Amino acid sequence: MVNKVLCILNPNSSKGKGSGYKTRIEKEFSLFDIETSFDFSLYKGHAIEIAREGVRKGFDTIVCCGGDGAVNEVINGIMQEGKQTKLGIIPIGRGNDLAWSLKIPTDIKKAVAIIASGKTRCIDLGYLKGDECPGGRYFANGAGLGFEAIINSKASSFKHISGMPSYFLSLLSSLVTLPCPYSLSLNVDGEERKVTSQQLSLSNGRRMGAGFLLGPYAKLDDGLLDLSYANRAVRHVELLGLVIAFIRGRQLELDLMDYKRVKRVCINTEGEGMMVQADGEEIGQKMKHLSVEVVPSAINIYM
Repeated sequence: MVNKVLCILNPNSSKGKGSGYKTRIEKEFSLFDIETSFDFSLYKGHAIEIAREGVRKGFDTIVCCGGDGAVNEVINGIMQEGKQTKLGIIPIGRGNDLAWSLKIPTDIKKAVAIIASGKTRCIDLGYLKGDECPGGRYFANGAGLGFEAIINSKASSFKHISGMPSYFLSLLSSLVTLPCPYSLSLNVDGEERKVTSQQLSLSNGRRMGAGFLLGPYAKLDDGLLDLSYANRAVRHVELLGLVIAFIRGRQLELDLMDYKRVKRVCINTEGEGMMVQADGEEIGQKMKHLSVEVVPSAINIYM
């Protein structure tokens, strides 16, 4: 039975509309006689601090009202405290990809009803660490480097465009100048590989970028991450077909892509380093060393 929740609301979610949802969310919880406390995340990393404090105050349930980036911060706050605090999600963000994989609706009334039901499911998390992220970072939906991270960064910069359109416009602008491929040394569950690539993804959930199925076969509770990457440099003439394949979730059928379910991957590169994202949050711009592993059955989510 859920009696009281801490709601962490990102006022910048939905391109600045997030703060206007407070009254409605509060009202929907009151219909189930659930007491709500609200706190606003005001800067990058703030939701981590709020979630940690909420755990220390004894909240059994913390609800993230925002998108994938906000959810990522709340998860990291909960995990850093090492407690079994349950996570609720009211997806009012730009992509809401994790919520999509969890089948949590964007309708606030329905999302609140899921939390009020008290039913949770334990899912895996990913955990990454590198030279630009020495303290480590958990992620729920996915992490990636190269082209994927560049598109995500550009989409985040649009002030008045959200959802799939922001990612699609970012993609179009990125097609003009393809990123230089990285020379990568991979250790995949103890197996050494070398590859020249502009794109590598580690998926826990199926979708990223509000419409791209980067992990079409990924499962949130199988104790594994889905590793996929272009096994050679991508040419301009191949891009349109590859993008369509990502939207349809058919890219793993192409000879261009390699795929494996893994527990741990270590990635090293030379030169300027890699741009890396996790759950839509920029983790590093020039990372040369990165390790990623799965954390099985790490957190309980209302769904």
